Amino acid sequence: MNDSSSKIAVVPKVSIDWYRSTPWWRLISHSLAISWRASHLGLCALALLATQALIGFSGWLFAPETNQASSWWLTPESRTEAMKPWTLNPNHWLEAFSAEGSRPEDPTLNPTGKTATVSRQPIVWFHPAPDSFIHVWRRYVSYPFHAMDTPTFRKSAYFLLNTLGILALWAFVGGCLARRSVQELGMHVTSPWFNTLRWVAARWQSIVWSVAMPLALVLLFCLVPLVLGWISNIPVLGQPLALGLMLPVSLMALGVGWIAGIALFGFSLATVSIVTEKQADAFDGMSRASAYVFQRPATLFLAVLVAEWIGHFGGSIVSIVLNTGYNTIAQAFAMGSTGTLGGMDSWLDGCFGAIVPLLTTAFGFSFFWTASTAIYLVLRKDVDRAEFDLIDMDSTLPAKPLPKLPESPDQVPKSPELTPKTQDPAPEGSS
Repeated sequence: MNDSSSKIAVVPKVSIDWYRSTPWWRLISHSLAISWRASHLGLCALALLATQALIGFSGWLFAPETNQASSWWLTPESRTEAMKPWTLNPNHWLEAFSAEGSRPEDPTLNPTGKTATVSRQPIVWFHPAPDSFIHVWRRYVSYPFHAMDTPTFRKSAYFLLNTLGILALWAFVGGCLARRSVQELGMHVTSPWFNTLRWVAARWQSIVWSVAMPLALVLLFCLVPLVLGWISNIPVLGQPLALGLMLPVSLMALGVGWIAGIALFGFSLATVSIVTEKQADAFDGMSRASAYVFQRPATLFLAVLVAEWIGHFGGSIVSIVLNTGYNTIAQAFAMGSTGTLGGMDSWLDGCFGAIVPLLTTAFGFSFFWTASTAIYLVLRKDVDRAEFDLIDMDSTLPAKPLPKLPESPDQVPKSPELTPKTQDPAPEGSS
């Protein structure tokens, strides 16, 4: 047998991408480490300050007379107590520093021999946890519902301005957080802030329109019952005519509700879609959000439950860390000063008292967008079978130029002539 006729068996090499086969809940749990970074907390804190300034300006501009829902965005709304991991009442450790009772003074420091009492300011070491995933979602979607409660022109203008301002501001902030989160969750790379800002700025209008289009369709449909309401004011024939026409209009309540549900339930998913997919626009973000929400409601429900639980757990840790650090610094300042930090009768007292609540609230919003990014990747894999690392990346390499074409046929380079290869003679003695 000739050696050339023998065949070598090649065993294929099989490799497993363990990250692609990871459980879906691991992706949501990993979003916790991304959401409490200082840069993300700082961005959300600035956005919360801008949101509160917008609400104050619109209240001063329109001043709705009744039913004004002026929510305070700088503190947690849920007022859920943070976890107390060591005992049921951690403040019980610090009875000597509590103002509810009095601490007996050291008799060696009292020359009169009479028992004196020293009263100190109470120390609250554990404040409420940040708003959970669902509470943050409720803050975003609350303004359209408040506007429908006994509407007036001034009140409608107040809520319309707040809704548009919040939509424009948080479309950019949420897009930045989602862009950085999707790259780290899907590809384990951290996007530079300059590239993130440039990427989101180019798609900011699409993010806004992906949420505004369903709401605009709902408002456009509301013109029909509005006109019928005016017709009902016509004497004699107006009321029966309007009520007769309102019957088929009322049957379209389900369709109008589904359109509004795309914006209410899918605005965060639409934002993530636009900053993740290749050449995504507002319609693509809205259609993906609608498909993922209404085709996989059970998966979405389970993912939100996991995000709610992990967000409360992580928020409790953030609340404990922030309050412990701040109170330690405040007590060190009080030991060297005759006053207390935040109680010096200065215009900065309010700033010191708002630092911890502001950063605590910022974590809730940061985690909402990071967890929404993880939920989007989970739903996309379930519906479209797309892997987590299928993300549109910004290529910074310049495009290669095309080769220059010759101006005339004479300038075409001539290739050397190909000579046929002759077969080597067989060696002597071979058969």
